[in-house]
Amino acid sequence: MPDTILNNNFSVWQGQEGEGRCQISLILTDTGNGLNGLLTGGGKPHVGGVVLAIPRLSLSGIGWSTDVYITPVPGHKDVDVAQMVADTLARELQCPVVVTAGIHSDHLVPEELNEIISHCATLTQSALASFKK
Repeated sequence: MPDTILNNNFSVWQGQEGEGRCQISLILTDTGNGLNGLLTGGGKPHVGGVVLAIPRLSLSGIGWSTDVYITPVPGHKDVDVAQMVADTLARELQCPVVVTAGIHSDHLVPEELNEIISHCATLTQSALASFKK
């Protein structure tokens, strides 16, 4: 369930989707000049990588795009969903976004992986709606 709180003059948004091995949590802090996020979940939350997305005008001249910088911990794929979250938020909110991600559950089947990806997308849309208010 998403929630927005004020903490030390920063706006903090947090949301959670799913349960058990597929539960995902997203916490975003609005620094006033960008968002700093933590995307974790599964049975073994950790730091698996960091993504920085910086908005810019699209090269086509229509709309916005992002430059994305990805730093995975070797052997981790957490940055794939972190990139989706950071890119979407940076493009739509037109501010820099950093997402640190660490999602892990042992022996996930493809359906569970798809569920996790879906939860990340849902949380991104919920956060976007909250920050656009």
